[in-house]
Amino acid sequence: MSSFIFEERPYQTEAVSQVLKEFENGRESVLLESPVGSGKTIMGLLVIRELQERSGGKLRVSWVASRRHILQQTARINESFFHCRLNLVSVFASNPPKADLVVLDEAHHEATQSCLAMYESTGNARTLGLSATPLRTDRMRLSFQTSVRCCGIQKLIHMGILSPYHSCKLPEWNVELAAKVFCENPERWGKSLVFFQTIRECRAFQQLLAAQGIGCEVITAQSNRDSQLDAFIAGDVQAVANVSVLSEGFDLPELQSIFLRDASRLPTIQMAGRGLRRDPGKTHCNLVQSATSPYPVERIASPQESFRYMKNKWLSCSGNTRIILETLEESLRLLAERKTVLPVYLTSGRHVKEISLKSLSPFSRSSLSNLFNITGGK
Repeated sequence: MSSFIFEERPYQTEAVSQVLKEFENGRESVLLESPVGSGKTIMGLLVIRELQERSGGKLRVSWVASRRHILQQTARINESFFHCRLNLVSVFASNPPKADLVVLDEAHHEATQSCLAMYESTGNARTLGLSATPLRTDRMRLSFQTSVRCCGIQKLIHMGILSPYHSCKLPEWNVELAAKVFCENPERWGKSLVFFQTIRECRAFQQLLAAQGIGCEVITAQSNRDSQLDAFIAGDVQAVANVSVLSEGFDLPELQSIFLRDASRLPTIQMAGRGLRRDPGKTHCNLVQSATSPYPVERIASPQESFRYMKNKWLSCSGNTRIILETLEESLRLLAERKTVLPVYLTSGRHVKEISLKSLSPFSRSSLSNLFNITGGK
C-alpha cells in the first residue's frame, strides 16, 4: 500500500477556516462534507490542532469511528504529522471517555442508536462530523446544526488529486457476465474490488475466477479481513469480492478497477470512491457498471473514456481506440467493395475518411452513428 504524504491544499485551509468560524459563532455541531480523497482526516486534525492550541492544550478530544482500520489510519497520520492529543474511540464502546469535542468519522452513521448512546456518555459540548456522503438510505435526518461543503469530485479530478476514470458499461449486472469479462482480459482490470448484492453471488464469482486460475478473496463481516487484504495488497490474489464491507473507510490507491453492483446514489458514490485515489503509475481507474444501474457513475463526474460491452467486445464510445480503428477499417473495406461513395465524413482521432452510409444496413448505420462523430457533407 502506498505511504501517506501530507500536503495541505488551499481548499482544505479554506474548509478548516469555515469550520472554525462556525464554532466561533456558537454552533455546537458542524458537518464537514468533502469527497473521497480530499483529505477529510487531514482537515479534522487541522481543526483539532487549532482548537487545542487556543485552549492551551486543555481541550479533550475523542475521534470516533465504527471501523477499526479507520481509527488505525487516523492514529498513523496524527502521530506522523500533527501530534494532537486525542482518544481513538469505537462508536460501539460501552464506556467512552469524557470529551469536550467529538470528531465523528463517517458521520452519515450519526443517527444510529450507538452514536446517540455515545453522545450521552461523552458529554461533549461540540461535535465535528466528517463525511464524503452525508446521506442515509433510511432517510433519517442527521442532527448537525450546519454544514461546510468542500470541493467536488469533478474538481479534484481536474486538479489531479483524484484519478480520472473509464466508464465501462455492461448490458446487465449478473455474476456470470461480470466473471466472463474479468476472465477475458484480467490484465485490463488489474487489482480489482467487486461488489455484489449477496455473499452467495460473491462466492459464485470467486469460483468462476478460480476455474480460470485467477485468485479472488470473499470478504464478509465474519471473515479474517486483515489477512485477506494483506494477500490482496501483496498481489497473491487479483480480486476481492464483497457486499458492502469495503464500501467505505477502505483506502487502497493502487486499485485499478471497481465492479459496482446496481445501487442508488449513496452506495454508488461510496463504491466508486474506492478506486478514485491517485497512485504512482496509475493512469485511470475502471468503473464497471451495468447500463441499467439506477445511478450511473457519470452523475458523479465525467469519464475520461467510455466503453460498452456489445457482442463480446468492448466498444469505445469516445476516443481513438483499437476497437474504433478496427471497426472503421472493416467498414471501409466493405464499402470499397460496393464502390459507392456519398459525401458523408467519419472522424476518428486524427483520421478523416469519406464513406458511404447508404450501402449499410439500418442496424450498421445506427451503430456507427453512435460510435463515431458523423457529419453530413457540405
